[in-house]
Amino acid sequence: MLLSSKLTNGKNFNWIVISPQVIFCGYSIPHPSEARVNVRVQTTDEPAREVLKDACQDLMLMCQHIRGTFDKAVNDIRTENPPDNHPSQDIDSD
Repeated sequence: MLLSSKLTNGKNFNWIVISPQVIFCGYSIPHPSEARVNVRVQTTDEPAREVLKDACQDLMLMCQHIRGTFDKAVNDIRTENPPDNHPSQDIDSD
């Protein structure tokens, strides 16, 4: 069970746990007003706990990569277009 979680996190785990050892991966939300998701992982050989742990680490690395790529793009845009030269700031304020 994932506490303080939302539907999006359940979908993330469902997608990221795809591996040859996984027979079934699913999630459910007990009640819309509760901030938790029940996750079920069924595996062939490797313990489900290890597969889920690896999936969490993979998801964390993926999020870090996305964040790094986004931050780099923002910095590149700011370098190319400094705020002082931005056309929207050339408006006279009379």
